[in-house]
Amino acid sequence: MNCNLCNFKCNVNRNERLGACGIDNSIYICHYGLHKGEEPFLTGKQGSGTIFFAGCTLRCIFCQNYQISRWNLKNQCISVKKLDIQGLEKIFWELKKIGAANINLVSPTPYVYSIIEAVNIARKKGFDLPIVYNTHGYDSIETVTLLNGIVDIYLPDLKYGDDAIGEKFSKARGIYSHGKKIIKAMYDQVGLLQKDENDIARKGIAIRHLVIPGHIESSLQVLDFIESVDREIQISLMSQYHPAGDAMEEKYPELKRTLSYEEYNKVVDYAYALGFKNLLIQEMESHRHYLPDFNREGVFEE
Repeated sequence: MNCNLCNFKCNVNRNERLGACGIDNSIYICHYGLHKGEEPFLTGKQGSGTIFFAGCTLRCIFCQNYQISRWNLKNQCISVKKLDIQGLEKIFWELKKIGAANINLVSPTPYVYSIIEAVNIARKKGFDLPIVYNTHGYDSIETVTLLNGIVDIYLPDLKYGDDAIGEKFSKARGIYSHGKKIIKAMYDQVGLLQKDENDIARKGIAIRHLVIPGHIESSLQVLDFIESVDREIQISLMSQYHPAGDAMEEKYPELKRTLSYEEYNKVVDYAYALGFKNLLIQEMESHRHYLPDFNREGVFEE
């Protein structure tokens, strides 16, 4: 396998050596279970059946999941479980049994081939929960094509409205320019978010955007792009930025604080002015409630 699943496009055989993600061709997960802190259209009564995969191709300096996003085979900074495809499929059924509204795959990009196999095996046995692809948005276009018919709900980040900021904060070139193409490809594939009679998502796209202190213009540019695609797109406009990881370094002074009311309200007001109707707005105190600790039995204090 010459891996080009993310936009770094290493083109390496991960059976033989590591790519930019630092992961071989096995499956590694850090945690799975019911998560009630996701968007309401994902959680249902019991919660979203969330599977946190180990590692990430991006290196976002403010990542709240830095305990697991920094994991790779050369930096095994947290305990993980190594699975085969049958083990991953078994987790799908386990999550369904305890009442999950869906299967929510977090940071799935390096594991796409295994995910496709596991989903196909489960569906042949009658598995019917929606599959959520919860991604940083730096997947390759080819990966989105591979996932056609596998993924029901795309939940990508559109982190920045500027490539320079993206390269500075996430160590990835062209992340905004590429992200726009990915959003459009996902939208063309699954369309607007569709919900059932209980307001639980069954299919479609929802976009997450975290407003970053000191970079409000970037958020406005993100909203301008989304508006050019479809004003009816579901947007999760997050205020939960919390200084974490490398963001505490002295060279990023604007990132060593939480978001202000004025900053967040400016972005929210701009979104409404553009005509967006399907907005999820967070409380400003949310940054205290969504910080995970993957060394704790209850990863999220819910």
